[in-house]
Amino acid sequence: MSTSTSTVRRLIGFLLASVLAGALTAGTLVPLVVFTGTATNMASDAYASIPSFPKTTSVPESSVVYDRNGKVVAKFFAQDRKPVKLKNISPWMQKAIVSVEDERFYEHGGADPRGILRAAVANLAGAGGQQGASTLTQQYVNNRNILNQIADGVPASELTISGNKSVADKAREIKWANEIEQTMSKDEILEGYLNLVLFSGTTYGVEAAAQRFFSIPAKKLSIEQSAMLAGMVQRPGYFNPLTNPEATKQRRDAVLSRMLHNEVITKEQYDKAVKKDLGLKPSDTKSGCTAAKEAPYFCTYVYWEILKNPEFGKTQQDREYLLLNGGLQIHTTLDMKLQKAANKQVREAVPEGDKGGLGSAIVSRDNKTGDILAMAQNTRFGTSEKNPAAYTEYNFTTDRSHGGSGGFQGGSTAKPWTAMAWIEAGKSVKSTVNASRRNYSGTSWDASCLPGKRYKIFKEWDVGNAIANQYKNMPMNKGLYWSINSATVAEAYQLDLCDITSVAERMGLLEGQITTQGEPADAKSLASSGPSLVLGAQSVTPLAQARGFGAFANKGMICNNRVFTKIKGADGTKYKVPEPECKRVFEENDVSTLNSILTKIARERVVMGRFSAPTGGKTGTNDNATSTWFAGYTEGMTTVAWIGRKDGTTQLGLNNGIKLRGIPVRKGDSMTHAGPMWAKYMAQVYQNYDHGRIPNEVKQPHASSSDDSDEEVDSMPAPSSPRPSLGSAQGETASVESSSSSDSAQSSTTASSSGSSSPASSHSESRGASRSESSNPPRRNEQPARENNNGNRGNSGQEDD
Repeated sequence: MSTSTSTVRRLIGFLLASVLAGALTAGTLVPLVVFTGTATNMASDAYASIPSFPKTTSVPESSVVYDRNGKVVAKFFAQDRKPVKLKNISPWMQKAIVSVEDERFYEHGGADPRGILRAAVANLAGAGGQQGASTLTQQYVNNRNILNQIADGVPASELTISGNKSVADKAREIKWANEIEQTMSKDEILEGYLNLVLFSGTTYGVEAAAQRFFSIPAKKLSIEQSAMLAGMVQRPGYFNPLTNPEATKQRRDAVLSRMLHNEVITKEQYDKAVKKDLGLKPSDTKSGCTAAKEAPYFCTYVYWEILKNPEFGKTQQDREYLLLNGGLQIHTTLDMKLQKAANKQVREAVPEGDKGGLGSAIVSRDNKTGDILAMAQNTRFGTSEKNPAAYTEYNFTTDRSHGGSGGFQGGSTAKPWTAMAWIEAGKSVKSTVNASRRNYSGTSWDASCLPGKRYKIFKEWDVGNAIANQYKNMPMNKGLYWSINSATVAEAYQLDLCDITSVAERMGLLEGQITTQGEPADAKSLASSGPSLVLGAQSVTPLAQARGFGAFANKGMICNNRVFTKIKGADGTKYKVPEPECKRVFEENDVSTLNSILTKIARERVVMGRFSAPTGGKTGTNDNATSTWFAGYTEGMTTVAWIGRKDGTTQLGLNNGIKLRGIPVRKGDSMTHAGPMWAKYMAQVYQNYDHGRIPNEVKQPHASSSDDSDEEVDSMPAPSSPRPSLGSAQGETASVESSSSSDSAQSSTTASSSGSSSPASSHSESRGASRSESSNPPRRNEQPARENNNGNRGNSGQEDD
């Protein structure tokens, strides 16, 4: 046995014997009485009885989120740490820390008996306050032990930090230090210590400290910079150059004096260094999405994807611990070029912090992989008492499970549901529909997924169009192109409501929504809300819209949302991330037929020559224009643009006086807000992804054509001026025939509802009035119809472009 090890054994025996004899003060390690031989014998086996040091320690490291090109988006950490090799740590830093913390580091074998006796004598004499006796090796093993305690869930009050250590803790620390010295070199111990030690707040390790206070890597630290950092570890909360610069400089100069005393710097170097000020150049590294300047809401989506996925731990608590401590390298699908372009457009449309209560958002997806490419809104992430309008933690584009607001009323972006069901039923898009009918009171509707397979309306339901002269027979495709409410309802009346809601379900538009019973919404629960669903009163998120409409660009294939490309832990673990996963939800011919209308809408009513790529999509505006939409796509990418009330309420909007830039807006809709924002954004980014032809031929070889119209979609006669008022809202009470109960799809927004649900199977609904909006399709100078999309809940009447 080496002399050093023997000395340590005797020292531990001395300490434990003192404890047994009640003769040692834990805080000072000062013997109070002379040992008896009995006490010493009682401690003779103490060394062997102390458990050996754990072989492995999980050292917390920051997790880093990257965009698709490897640029850092955000970091997550409980302890901001970036471990580096000793060769990448300035030699001055190594000399400074040894000089001030353990000048005999290269001489002792883990514990330093001379240091302990020196501290004991000084403490007993009361000279200069109490002195510690821990070597760098002891500090290293104790820091590792604390990390193990944290990982095991030990309460903070029980951690073996300074002030909490018992004599038994100290004895264990000494033994562990001795063991570590037998298995690790001095350089390895010094490297480990400098990567573990706390410098300030959440800044751990010398690399993070060098970046925090000087914005340089640790290998470039100068003599005086090294001395400052070395001096901070004694009392990190006190010796902070940002909050206590005078005391920190005094401490730095004391370290320089120790370095001179130990002859690791010359008198000339000392004199030069001590004259310098602290020379701070701080950089603040924040944890989490607050620091994700360009993409904070994409960052929140990443955060919740980690916390929801069992791949990263059994419980949500385990997953969050891994994210904050596991050094994950998280590579994502974010396209920073698109993100920056989206950030610009959402703020040009609605300025950040606008006092009127409006929000704006853009989300883009890759149609063929499901990759989320950009996610932007006109707010900063977080909260602010001084400027609350500029901040929110809610993501406008996602559902609640991803930190979102839960969506907004979709308006006439819902009308393609009915159109696709019409096409799937074998009906021609050129067939004439009876858009002249306004009143559907007392009607009974096919609804095969509901009890009794019917849905009956008992009270008044008048379908409102914003333009009075559009109550007329017209081809189905013209009704969708001009988004005529009475045309859409006429189509739906010939169909099964459950076939229509099946389209919405297949598009993924019900994901994240819940029923009034708290169950996940599905085609059945949506159908139970009644036929007014076809006019888009339901809440839907921009991300769900982007996924659903992407199927129209991808020949009927829909892909799951995807945000990760690869994830690797600090320990080398490669985590399984979803590969692109797509499935067919619509037949190619049916999609092509629908695109014969949707591509015309996008080209002639939204893009209008701003860029040349083939596009498709659908506009949407709800009652009072509190939500305006355009869900549009090129071959490779779908982008959804939304502008509306951030709080989801529906009383005051863009067509009845909500303020934008301090000015009341009274003629706003998707054609004047969401549509132009979408077009300006896409004009900047469409070339980054596939933008070839979108199949849009009418492919209905077996469609019924006996009532086909020869009238062209863009040949609508000029509508008359909007009437000043559509009158008061009409009530509708409906029930499922032969049903004792039903589920109605529940809005996930914060919108209030003035309607009430009657008991059992009936639903009370009220409709708002609509206003007109303008559009200028090619070749004709005429105003298109804006209609009142009568919604399925109180004050949720829909209107669109």
